[in-house]
Amino acid sequence: MTGVGAPLQVSHASGLHAVNRVLTEMRHELIRAGGIDGGTVHLSVLNIVAACVDVDSADLATQAVGRLGARHPARAIIIVADRDEQAQIEADVSLQCSAIDSGRVCAEQVRLTVGGEAAYHVASVVTPLLVPDIPVYLWLIGCPPLEQAFGQDAVAICERLIIDTGAYADSAATLRTLSAELSSAGDAISLSDVAWERIRLWRQLIAQCFDGEQVRGFLHGIKRVDVECTGGVVSAQAWLIAGWLASRLNWHDDSDAPTVVTTAREQDTVAEHDLIRVALHCRLGEHQALVIVERRGSALHSIIDVDGGLNAESAVPDRGVDTVDLVGRLLESSGEDPVYRAALDSAAELALRS
Repeated sequence: MTGVGAPLQVSHASGLHAVNRVLTEMRHELIRAGGIDGGTVHLSVLNIVAACVDVDSADLATQAVGRLGARHPARAIIIVADRDEQAQIEADVSLQCSAIDSGRVCAEQVRLTVGGEAAYHVASVVTPLLVPDIPVYLWLIGCPPLEQAFGQDAVAICERLIIDTGAYADSAATLRTLSAELSSAGDAISLSDVAWERIRLWRQLIAQCFDGEQVRGFLHGIKRVDVECTGGVVSAQAWLIAGWLASRLNWHDDSDAPTVVTTAREQDTVAEHDLIRVALHCRLGEHQALVIVERRGSALHSIIDVDGGLNAESAVPDRGVDTVDLVGRLLESSGEDPVYRAALDSAAELALRS
């Protein structure tokens, strides 16, 4: 596949009717051009609605959707709604295509600025612009109000909500809100979390530490878990890794449950909110084990120490994945992740007790 070039077409429109007219004209012209060229034009297979808190987050969404469109032909609606601005619905509409072996993959992008009364009814503004009969994903860029994302109108139009719990200042409150909202929504909507995707490698490495026969028995003898992250407050990633352990190992709020300690500290060499270290203190009969996964530079090190003698140490590179690629992974996933839902509920409980 070639890289994404400059937009093929860019138009400005005022009002929903004008935006719809421009989109229809672009789509018809693209199909006609495909027929003339003899190639296949791959149009939208999903709708992405990106809810942004300000112009800066809208700029990020615009860049992100341009990159995602090369792999996921979509109609993307990027919306900045400000109730305090003058009444308006203004839009910049663009079409961007990438060449592939069988033709072209094209993404339609609508960048909406909505002010006044219409900003209270964003779902009503967005709905007429969606391509019918294909999935709708609502992507929260930055930290838009969660009550708006789980409002009746929003839930009615989208199949999946993509959120980055790490973007919210109060991660503990955010996780508790999400857990409660999802419990109320039932199967009406699924949730994908960028912060959960960021800790995928950590989860894999912790699980692999207990693969060996000598260590496997300690899995159900964990007595204490220390989770450390960067920043001024404990991040969503830290709560989620603790919640994942608690849910997978059936820890309950009783005397047998391990002690979970989460801490945050500033570290200039690591991105804010990222995990630094996870340590599991285990006991099996008269034997003790310490299992650690920690960040050292650009690698994650796994250490297994049984009875004070170092048994194993290994390292894997952690190249890091930016937000756009993480969202791309989530778009490619099959949908509801029951492991995440269980981890979220447990993380919310742990945060509440902290």
